[in-house]
Amino acid sequence: MAALASALERLAIDVVVDDGSSDHISIVMDGRRLTFTIRAVAYCTASVADGLVKMGSRSRATVLVADQVTADARSRLTEAGWSWLDRRGRLHLHAPGVWVDVEIPAIERPGPGRPLAPIAGRGGLAVAYWLCAHPDEHISPNRHAAELGIAPSTISTAVSRLRGAGLVDGSARGVVPELFWELADAWPVERTWLIEPPRVEGHTPADPLQPRWKRSGTAAAAAYGAPVVTRSSGTLELYATGPVEVSIAARQYGEAQPGGGAASVAVAPVAAVTTVPGDPAPLVDGWPAAPLLTVALDLAQDRSRGREILTEWKIADAPWR
Repeated sequence: MAALASALERLAIDVVVDDGSSDHISIVMDGRRLTFTIRAVAYCTASVADGLVKMGSRSRATVLVADQVTADARSRLTEAGWSWLDRRGRLHLHAPGVWVDVEIPAIERPGPGRPLAPIAGRGGLAVAYWLCAHPDEHISPNRHAAELGIAPSTISTAVSRLRGAGLVDGSARGVVPELFWELADAWPVERTWLIEPPRVEGHTPADPLQPRWKRSGTAAAAAYGAPVVTRSSGTLELYATGPVEVSIAARQYGEAQPGGGAASVAVAPVAAVTTVPGDPAPLVDGWPAAPLLTVALDLAQDRSRGREILTEWKIADAPWR
Protein backbone atom coordinates (compact mmCIF):
# COMPACT_ATOMS: atom_id res chain seq x y z
CA MET A 1 0.00 0.00 0.00
CA ALA A 2 2.68 2.49 1.04
CA ALA A 3 4.86 1.67 -1.98
CA LEU A 4 1.99 2.18 -4.42
CA ALA A 5 0.89 5.40 -2.72
CA SER A 6 4.47 6.68 -2.89
CA ALA A 7 4.74 5.86 -6.60
CA LEU A 8 1.44 7.60 -7.37
CA GLU A 9 2.32 10.68 -5.38
CA ARG A 10 5.62 10.98 -7.27
CA LEU A 11 3.51 11.28 -10.42
CA ALA A 12 1.30 13.95 -8.81
CA ILE A 13 -1.67 11.58 -8.73
CA ASP A 14 -3.88 12.23 -5.72
CA VAL A 15 -4.32 9.28 -3.37
CA VAL A 16 -7.49 9.15 -1.28
CA VAL A 17 -7.14 7.83 2.25
CA ASP A 18 -9.88 5.26 2.79
CA ASP A 19 -10.90 3.40 5.91
CA GLY A 20 -7.45 2.03 6.64
CA SER A 21 -7.85 -0.98 4.34
CA SER A 22 -4.50 -2.35 3.17
CA ASP A 23 -5.92 -4.15 0.14
CA HIS A 24 -7.63 -1.22 -1.59
CA ILE A 25 -6.49 2.17 -2.77
CA SER A 26 -8.39 5.05 -4.37
CA ILE A 27 -7.00 7.78 -6.58
CA VAL A 28 -8.42 10.91 -8.14
CA MET A 29 -7.64 11.67 -11.78
CA ASP A 30 -9.36 14.30 -13.89
CA GLY A 31 -11.95 14.76 -11.16
CA ARG A 32 -12.86 11.05 -11.13
CA ARG A 33 -12.29 8.71 -8.21
CA LEU A 34 -11.02 5.25 -9.09
CA THR A 35 -10.60 2.37 -6.66
CA PHE A 36 -8.15 -0.50 -7.13
CA THR A 37 -7.77 -3.81 -5.34
CA ILE A 38 -4.15 -4.36 -4.32
CA ARG A 39 -2.45 -7.73 -4.63
CA ALA A 40 1.10 -8.05 -3.33
CA VAL A 41 3.72 -10.74 -3.99
CA ALA A 42 7.51 -10.82 -3.68
CA TYR A 43 8.37 -11.96 -7.21
CA CYS A 44 5.83 -12.17 -9.99
CA THR A 45 6.57 -14.63 -12.81
CA ALA A 46 4.29 -15.45 -15.73
CA SER A 47 2.89 -18.50 -13.93
CA VAL A 48 2.24 -16.48 -10.78
CA ALA A 49 0.54 -13.77 -12.85
CA ASP A 50 -1.69 -16.34 -14.57
CA GLY A 51 -2.75 -17.75 -11.20
CA LEU A 52 -3.52 -14.33 -9.76
CA VAL A 53 -5.53 -13.29 -12.80
CA LYS A 54 -7.63 -16.47 -12.60
CA MET A 55 -8.41 -15.83 -8.94
CA GLY A 56 -8.90 -12.08 -9.36
CA SER A 57 -12.16 -10.20 -9.09
CA ARG A 58 -13.71 -8.92 -12.31
CA SER A 59 -15.78 -6.31 -10.49
CA ARG A 60 -12.90 -4.01 -9.56
CA ALA A 61 -9.64 -2.91 -11.17
CA THR A 62 -6.61 -4.65 -9.67
CA VAL A 63 -3.03 -3.51 -9.24
CA LEU A 64 -0.25 -5.94 -8.41
CA VAL A 65 2.69 -4.74 -6.32
CA ALA A 66 5.88 -6.80 -6.40
CA ASP A 67 9.58 -6.46 -5.75
CA GLN A 68 10.07 -7.75 -9.28
CA VAL A 69 7.70 -8.36 -12.18
CA THR A 70 9.30 -10.39 -14.97
CA ALA A 71 8.90 -9.35 -18.59
CA ASP A 72 6.53 -12.23 -19.34
CA ALA A 73 4.48 -11.48 -16.22
CA ARG A 74 4.16 -7.84 -17.25
CA SER A 75 2.75 -8.93 -20.60
CA ARG A 76 0.27 -11.35 -19.00
CA LEU A 77 -0.96 -8.78 -16.48
CA THR A 78 -1.27 -6.05 -19.09
CA GLU A 79 -3.20 -8.34 -21.45
CA ALA A 80 -5.57 -9.17 -18.59
CA GLY A 81 -6.19 -5.49 -17.93
CA TRP A 82 -4.35 -5.45 -14.62
CA SER A 83 -2.20 -2.64 -13.33
CA TRP A 84 1.17 -3.37 -11.74
CA LEU A 85 4.01 -1.78 -9.82
CA ASP A 86 7.50 -3.23 -10.13
CA ARG A 87 9.46 -1.84 -7.19
CA ARG A 88 12.61 -1.86 -9.34
CA GLY A 89 11.21 1.19 -11.12
CA ARG A 90 8.12 0.87 -13.32
CA LEU A 91 4.42 1.62 -12.85
CA HIS A 92 1.67 0.48 -15.21
CA LEU A 93 -1.78 1.80 -14.34
CA HIS A 94 -4.83 0.76 -16.36
CA ALA A 95 -8.47 1.63 -15.72
CA PRO A 96 -11.39 3.03 -17.75
CA GLY A 97 -10.10 6.25 -19.24
CA VAL A 98 -6.70 5.85 -17.57
CA TRP A 99 -3.43 4.59 -19.07
CA VAL A 100 -0.15 5.25 -17.28
CA ASP A 101 3.07 3.39 -18.11
CA VAL A 102 6.19 5.11 -16.82
CA GLU A 103 9.63 4.56 -15.35
CA ILE A 104 9.88 5.70 -11.73
CA PRO A 105 12.67 5.70 -9.14
CA ALA A 106 13.16 2.31 -7.51
CA ILE A 107 11.22 1.80 -4.29
CA GLU A 108 13.12 -0.21 -1.70
CA ARG A 109 11.23 -2.34 0.79
CA PRO A 110 11.99 -0.78 4.19
CA GLY A 111 13.32 -2.52 7.29
CA PRO A 112 14.38 -6.10 7.97
CA GLY A 113 11.40 -7.54 6.12
CA ARG A 114 13.04 -6.90 2.77
CA PRO A 115 13.02 -10.24 0.89
CA LEU A 116 16.17 -12.10 0.03
CA ALA A 117 17.20 -12.20 -3.62
CA PRO A 118 16.07 -15.50 -5.18
CA ILE A 119 19.59 -16.21 -6.51
CA ALA A 120 22.46 -15.43 -4.18
CA GLY A 121 25.92 -16.76 -3.48
CA ARG A 122 27.90 -19.51 -5.15
CA GLY A 123 25.32 -22.15 -4.26
CA GLY A 124 22.38 -20.16 -5.58
CA LEU A 125 24.15 -19.51 -8.88
CA ALA A 126 25.15 -23.17 -9.26
CA VAL A 127 21.62 -24.42 -8.62
CA ALA A 128 19.96 -21.87 -10.90
CA TYR A 129 22.48 -22.58 -13.66
CA TRP A 130 21.96 -26.34 -13.38
CA LEU A 131 18.17 -25.96 -13.54
CA CYS A 132 18.41 -23.77 -16.64
CA ALA A 133 20.81 -26.24 -18.27
CA HIS A 134 18.42 -29.12 -17.48
CA PRO A 135 14.96 -27.57 -17.99
CA ASP A 136 13.11 -30.90 -17.95
CA GLU A 137 14.84 -32.37 -14.88
CA HIS A 138 14.36 -31.87 -11.16
CA ILE A 139 17.28 -31.25 -8.83
CA SER A 140 18.03 -33.48 -5.85
CA PRO A 141 20.15 -32.22 -2.92
CA ASN A 142 21.77 -35.60 -2.30
CA ARG A 143 22.09 -36.80 -5.89
CA HIS A 144 23.51 -33.57 -7.33
CA ALA A 145 25.68 -32.32 -4.46
CA ALA A 146 28.88 -33.90 -5.80
CA GLU A 147 28.21 -32.71 -9.36
CA LEU A 148 27.69 -29.13 -8.23
CA GLY A 149 30.44 -29.20 -5.62
CA ILE A 150 28.20 -27.84 -2.86
CA ALA A 151 26.55 -29.34 0.22
CA PRO A 152 23.06 -30.87 0.02
CA SER A 153 21.87 -28.34 2.58
CA THR A 154 23.05 -25.50 0.32
CA ILE A 155 21.08 -26.96 -2.57
CA SER A 156 17.98 -27.27 -0.38
CA THR A 157 18.28 -23.65 0.73
CA ALA A 158 18.77 -22.42 -2.84
CA VAL A 159 15.78 -24.40 -4.12
CA SER A 160 13.61 -23.15 -1.26
CA ARG A 161 14.49 -19.56 -2.07
CA LEU A 162 13.76 -20.09 -5.77
CA ARG A 163 10.47 -21.79 -4.97
CA GLY A 164 9.46 -18.87 -2.79
CA ALA A 165 10.03 -16.58 -5.75
CA GLY A 166 7.99 -18.80 -8.08
CA LEU A 167 11.07 -19.82 -10.06
CA VAL A 168 10.95 -23.54 -9.14
CA ASP A 169 7.82 -25.67 -9.31
CA GLY A 170 6.58 -28.27 -6.86
CA SER A 171 8.72 -30.97 -8.51
CA ALA A 172 11.95 -28.97 -8.06
CA ARG A 173 12.14 -28.15 -11.76
CA GLY A 174 13.05 -24.68 -12.94
CA VAL A 175 10.32 -22.38 -14.23
CA VAL A 176 11.65 -21.08 -17.53
CA PRO A 177 12.12 -18.61 -19.11
CA GLU A 178 11.63 -16.67 -15.86
CA LEU A 179 14.49 -18.47 -14.12
CA PHE A 180 16.86 -17.78 -17.01
CA TRP A 181 16.18 -14.04 -16.91
CA GLU A 182 16.52 -13.94 -13.13
CA LEU A 183 19.86 -15.73 -13.47
CA ALA A 184 20.93 -13.28 -16.20
CA ASP A 185 20.27 -10.38 -13.81
CA ALA A 186 22.38 -12.08 -11.12
CA TRP A 187 25.18 -13.26 -13.47
CA PRO A 188 28.39 -11.88 -11.82
CA VAL A 189 31.09 -11.38 -14.44
CA GLU A 190 34.03 -9.09 -13.68
CA ARG A 191 36.43 -9.02 -16.60
CA THR A 192 40.14 -8.21 -16.59
CA TRP A 193 41.31 -6.70 -19.86
CA LEU A 194 44.56 -7.87 -21.42
CA ILE A 195 46.88 -6.04 -23.82
CA GLU A 196 47.88 -9.19 -25.71
CA PRO A 197 45.53 -12.08 -26.55
CA PRO A 198 46.27 -15.30 -24.63
CA ARG A 199 47.49 -18.29 -26.61
CA VAL A 200 45.34 -21.40 -26.73
CA GLU A 201 48.23 -23.79 -26.18
CA GLY A 202 49.15 -22.02 -22.96
CA HIS A 203 45.77 -22.81 -21.40
CA THR A 204 45.09 -26.34 -22.57
CA PRO A 205 45.70 -28.88 -19.78
CA ALA A 206 47.40 -32.16 -20.69
CA ASP A 207 44.55 -34.13 -19.13
CA PRO A 208 41.63 -33.84 -21.56
CA LEU A 209 39.16 -34.21 -18.67
CA GLN A 210 40.51 -31.27 -16.67
CA PRO A 211 38.64 -27.91 -16.66
CA ARG A 212 39.93 -25.53 -19.29
CA TRP A 213 39.58 -21.97 -20.49
CA LYS A 214 36.51 -21.33 -22.64
CA ARG A 215 35.58 -18.64 -25.14
CA SER A 216 32.31 -16.71 -24.96
CA GLY A 217 31.01 -13.54 -26.62
CA THR A 218 29.54 -13.05 -30.08
CA ALA A 219 32.12 -15.32 -31.73
CA ALA A 220 31.00 -18.24 -29.56
CA ALA A 221 27.35 -17.32 -30.11
CA ALA A 222 27.90 -17.39 -33.88
CA ALA A 223 29.51 -20.83 -33.56
CA TYR A 224 26.29 -22.04 -31.94
CA GLY A 225 24.20 -20.55 -34.74
CA ALA A 226 23.06 -17.29 -33.15
CA PRO A 227 21.99 -14.54 -35.58
CA VAL A 228 24.99 -12.30 -34.88
CA VAL A 229 27.58 -10.55 -36.99
CA THR A 230 31.11 -11.18 -35.77
CA ARG A 231 34.66 -10.46 -36.89
CA SER A 232 37.60 -12.82 -36.60
CA SER A 233 39.63 -9.91 -35.22
CA GLY A 234 37.10 -9.19 -32.48
CA THR A 235 37.98 -9.09 -28.79
CA LEU A 236 38.59 -12.45 -27.16
CA GLU A 237 36.16 -13.02 -24.28
CA LEU A 238 37.48 -15.84 -22.12
CA TYR A 239 36.59 -17.65 -18.93
CA ALA A 240 39.31 -18.96 -16.62
CA THR A 241 38.86 -21.62 -13.96
CA GLY A 242 39.92 -19.48 -11.00
CA PRO A 243 41.19 -16.09 -9.78
CA VAL A 244 44.84 -17.19 -9.65
CA GLU A 245 44.77 -17.87 -13.40
CA VAL A 246 43.35 -14.40 -14.03
CA SER A 247 46.13 -12.79 -11.95
CA ILE A 248 48.80 -14.76 -13.81
CA ALA A 249 47.28 -13.82 -17.17
CA ALA A 250 47.32 -10.12 -16.24
CA ARG A 251 51.05 -10.34 -15.55
CA GLN A 252 51.84 -12.52 -18.55
CA TYR A 253 49.85 -10.64 -21.21
CA GLY A 254 49.73 -7.18 -19.66
CA GLU A 255 46.69 -5.58 -18.07
CA ALA A 256 44.81 -3.04 -20.17
CA GLN A 257 42.24 -0.40 -19.35
CA PRO A 258 38.65 -1.72 -19.34
CA GLY A 259 37.43 -1.98 -22.91
CA GLY A 260 40.82 -1.22 -24.41
CA GLY A 261 42.59 -4.56 -24.73
CA ALA A 262 42.78 -7.36 -27.26
CA ALA A 263 41.15 -9.81 -24.84
CA SER A 264 39.32 -10.04 -21.56
CA VAL A 265 39.28 -12.87 -19.05
CA ALA A 266 36.93 -13.53 -16.13
CA VAL A 267 36.56 -16.17 -13.45
CA ALA A 268 33.73 -18.52 -14.39
CA PRO A 269 30.74 -17.74 -12.10
CA VAL A 270 29.98 -21.48 -11.82
CA ALA A 271 32.26 -24.48 -12.30
CA ALA A 272 30.09 -25.87 -15.11
CA VAL A 273 31.33 -23.08 -17.41
CA THR A 274 34.86 -24.47 -17.66
CA THR A 275 34.29 -28.20 -17.17
CA VAL A 276 34.49 -30.58 -20.12
CA PRO A 277 30.97 -31.12 -21.52
CA GLY A 278 29.51 -34.48 -22.41
CA ASP A 279 29.07 -33.30 -26.01
CA PRO A 280 31.96 -31.65 -27.86
CA ALA A 281 31.76 -27.86 -27.86
CA PRO A 282 32.50 -25.98 -31.09
CA LEU A 283 35.98 -24.54 -31.48
CA VAL A 284 36.34 -20.81 -32.11
CA ASP A 285 39.81 -19.97 -33.43
CA GLY A 286 41.11 -22.96 -31.50
CA TRP A 287 39.33 -22.10 -28.25
CA PRO A 288 36.54 -24.39 -27.02
CA ALA A 289 33.33 -22.43 -26.79
CA ALA A 290 31.74 -21.92 -23.40
CA PRO A 291 28.49 -23.85 -22.86
CA LEU A 292 25.51 -22.62 -24.81
CA LEU A 293 23.80 -21.46 -21.61
CA THR A 294 26.83 -19.40 -20.60
CA VAL A 295 27.00 -17.73 -23.99
CA ALA A 296 23.29 -16.90 -23.79
CA LEU A 297 23.67 -15.43 -20.30
CA ASP A 298 26.52 -13.26 -21.54
CA LEU A 299 24.41 -12.03 -24.45
CA ALA A 300 21.63 -11.19 -22.01
CA GLN A 301 23.89 -8.67 -20.28
CA ASP A 302 23.34 -6.39 -23.28
CA ARG A 303 19.78 -5.30 -22.53
CA SER A 304 19.19 -3.99 -26.03
CA ARG A 305 20.84 -5.85 -28.88
CA GLY A 306 21.88 -8.90 -26.84
CA ARG A 307 18.38 -9.64 -25.64
CA GLU A 308 17.02 -8.99 -29.11
CA ILE A 309 19.41 -11.63 -30.46
CA LEU A 310 18.13 -14.13 -27.91
CA THR A 311 14.53 -13.61 -29.02
CA GLU A 312 15.61 -14.34 -32.62
CA TRP A 313 17.83 -17.33 -31.77
CA LYS A 314 16.00 -20.52 -32.66
CA ILE A 315 17.20 -23.22 -30.27
CA ALA A 316 15.00 -26.15 -29.24
CA ASP A 317 14.19 -26.09 -25.50
CA ALA A 318 16.11 -22.83 -25.05
CA PRO A 319 15.61 -21.71 -21.44
CA TRP A 320 15.34 -18.05 -22.46
CA ARG A 321 12.24 -18.53 -24.63
